[in-house]
Amino acid sequence: MPKQYPDELTLDQFDEMFYTGKARVRQFGLYKEADVREVLKYAKKIDGQIYTQVDGDKDRMYSKGPRFVNRTGIYEVVKLEGYEADNS
Repeated sequence: MPKQYPDELTLDQFDEMFYTGKARVRQFGLYKEADVREVLKYAKKIDGQIYTQVDGDKDRMYSKGPRFVNRTGIYEVVKLEGYEADNS
């Protein structure tokens, strides 16, 4: 049975989970405005999970799925073997 990606992650948790392992990661929006359609298309292509960087209560964090409120403009698409994406 596939594992579920976490709903929310701090920036440190995100880095630990995806940048120190065998995850496939692609960032959108750091240097130019991200087109959400491009993010969705790439996520579908690799069956990856979208995370949106948002302003949390205390600090920035990542929220699972494409978000349009409180977002910073940065999206990350991640793919970990054994995990099931849910971009609804």
